[in-house]
This record gives sequence, C-alpha cells and structure tokens, in this order.
Amino acid sequence: MRFPSTLLALTGLLALPFTASAADPNIQPGEWEYANVTVMTMGDQKMPPQEDSHRECVTAEDLQNIDLLAGEGMEGCEVKNMNMQRSRMRYTVSCAADDGTRYTMNADMRMNGTTSEGVIKGDMDTPMGPMSMHITVSGRRLGDC
Repeated sequence: MRFPSTLLALTGLLALPFTASAADPNIQPGEWEYANVTVMTMGDQKMPPQEDSHRECVTAEDLQNIDLLAGEGMEGCEVKNMNMQRSRMRYTVSCAADDGTRYTMNADMRMNGTTSEGVIKGDMDTPMGPMSMHITVSGRRLGDC
C-alpha cells in the first residue's frame, strides 16, 4: 500500500487553518521544526514507531492561505467536522485512493504561539486488510526565517 506522502507531510501543517476560519491561529510566523512519531497497526501486529522531522519557514501569508488538500495523493479527499478556535483545531479528513484504499484521519491539534502539538488517529481499509495509525505531532518555533 502506498500511503500518500503529502498526508504525512501535512502532519506538520495540520496546526494551520483554512482561510475560511474565523479564528486567527495562535501560531507565530518564523522557522518551525516539526517532529512526528507514527505507529501503525495491522490486525494484531504493531509496527515499530517511525520518527520524522522537518523544518520550514511559516509566513503570515501561509497562515492565511493554507490548503490542506493541495498536492499529490490528496485527490479524492475531503475535510469534515472542522472546528477551529484560536488555540485548538479539530477535524476529520476522509480519502479514497486509486488502489481502493480508503482512510479517515481525525486530528486534534493545539497551538500555543511558539509550540504546537497534537494527535492524528487514522483508520484505513486497504487491499491488505484494515490498518490503524496513531501520529503524535509536535512543533516548535526556532526563530525568524
């Protein structure tokens, strides 16, 4: 099964809002470092945790114009149940891939100005059988870009 790399890359961006959000996010622009720990389970088999980190420059414009569904592998996805507050965002992303894989991700993110953290839980119905995923996301502002 090919899990869309864009969705994994989004874990760092999940703390960013849609333009339609009424609340300004409690995120300071600057250089951010994101760390993700992903644990996947298939049946009764738990795979070893996978750690990933990356850095990026987040601008004030980025905070106004983010599109969580842009990019490769995000076709056929939709965001549901968006609940955005200044320091918290919760939502669901549902997708259907070309290979028949269907997945639903539930995100609960907290934004604290210079840090962010959250949990993303996913359930996938794949050709190999059902899988679940648990991603712990953390971010911190390092300084100016």
